[in-house]
Amino acid sequence: MTRCLLVIIVGILSCLSAQAQHWLGLSSSNYAGTNALFLNPAHAADSRHKLYINLIGNDFFLINNYLRYDAPYSFISLITNSVSQKYRSERGLIIWKDTYYAERLNGKPKHFHTGGDLRGPSALFSFKNNRFAIALTTRGRYTLNLTDVSEETARVIRYGTNLVELQSKDFTNQTAKLSTNGFVEMGATFGAVLADWDEDFLKIGVTVKRLVGVYNVHADMQDAAYRINVESLNPEREFILASKLQATYGYTTEEAFSNLGLSPQFLFGNRSAGGGWGFDLGAVYEYRPDVQKLKIGGPRGGRHHDPNKNKYKYRISAALTDIGAIRYKNLNYVREIDVDPPAAQFSYAYFNSLPSTGAAVDAVNRSIGVRPADTPRGWTVGLPTSFNASFDYHHKNRLYVNALWVQGLGGKNYADIKPQSVFAITPRYETKWFEVSTPLAMVDNYRVFTVGLATRIGPVIIGTDHLGGLLDIGKPQGLDFYFGLYAPFFHRKPDDPNKCWYQPYEKSSRRKR
Repeated sequence: MTRCLLVIIVGILSCLSAQAQHWLGLSSSNYAGTNALFLNPAHAADSRHKLYINLIGNDFFLINNYLRYDAPYSFISLITNSVSQKYRSERGLIIWKDTYYAERLNGKPKHFHTGGDLRGPSALFSFKNNRFAIALTTRGRYTLNLTDVSEETARVIRYGTNLVELQSKDFTNQTAKLSTNGFVEMGATFGAVLADWDEDFLKIGVTVKRLVGVYNVHADMQDAAYRINVESLNPEREFILASKLQATYGYTTEEAFSNLGLSPQFLFGNRSAGGGWGFDLGAVYEYRPDVQKLKIGGPRGGRHHDPNKNKYKYRISAALTDIGAIRYKNLNYVREIDVDPPAAQFSYAYFNSLPSTGAAVDAVNRSIGVRPADTPRGWTVGLPTSFNASFDYHHKNRLYVNALWVQGLGGKNYADIKPQSVFAITPRYETKWFEVSTPLAMVDNYRVFTVGLATRIGPVIIGTDHLGGLLDIGKPQGLDFYFGLYAPFFHRKPDDPNKCWYQPYEKSSRRKR
């Protein structure tokens, strides 16, 4: 089975692919710790934790506008191997059919976004009577964005070349844009209380991030015309004959990935394929009409803020996240080229056995007749810059309702990582050791409605922002799930007035009038 340039690259990456979502169920919690910083770094200050240590966490996200999951069993039963015997073979293997994916054919361009967010060891520490906080975070992020794909090319990607109805037809004016990325991120966050005027409370935060590019494949098929033909001597084999192929594509070599490490030369030097810097900026305002009722007595008299209590009636947050870019400029590991051959043939002989991404790229280069290594050049990948705003309302007792708006601002260039615009309403029940929430969201740039479910029990986080994708409700077009494991250390207060107790942080000389 052979495929055109885009098809080969996507096919190879489909085993990896697997842009990360926003943890809608837990990221706005007052007990989210370091997980809240990725939406707004200002959440670091005035934390409910004296020390929060994230041990591990991961998110997997997929959404598209072309295929719907239409199997007779749910995705969660598939991955947990709990499919009933009715849908298993005599050997006990789960039966899978191509018809379990339902196509959405309307003549419009298709897109596919998928990725993951591996959240590694991280820590948040509050000091100076909870007025300031610092955090160190680590992440590994991997994304695949496939956009502006002509419907015919999407079908070729879906079925390959052996679907009879796609053969011996001329496909013209075909387009597609691909960007895949894998990179390491290390962040340093500083949060501070800027003003505490009793009822009015304001805090700000900033995160500086070091980004190290590990893996990248991108392609921009601007205009292509091709035909799927069957070999005359072997009707079981097909090939693609492209009469026009205007494209740009680039990739990192396999050596770039094999050099992955934690040495200073890799993280800050010239051992990686690319690197860059990123920034997050945020502010949070809280309205605290009952702040005096929530104060507690101190050992020397007076009444002071209880650092373990939420004090707001409502909270307004705003942030700019993922400002920056990764520059792939190490010419030892990066290749990019513009192509416009008079003709190109992608044959079975080149693509029959491809043990690695490098082998697939070599096959594409041979088919087009180019040598990108002769004139290597670099490129820049923009981060998925977003504007995030939220309104968190404390209804009563432990009940909250959160509204979150994430508007993507980046991703203008085809090689950039595409942000996902989202609007969500999330009611939640929140305590120190237990939390449950049900996000109701418009995802995929406000195109798809989803219902999620998330919980935090002790040190464990489990959730999904797309419950229908896991349970196979309504032929879903995507799925999402995440988990986390953390260690919380809360503020301590003395049970003996003679023991040490924190002093209240200084208030601004300005007073509410």
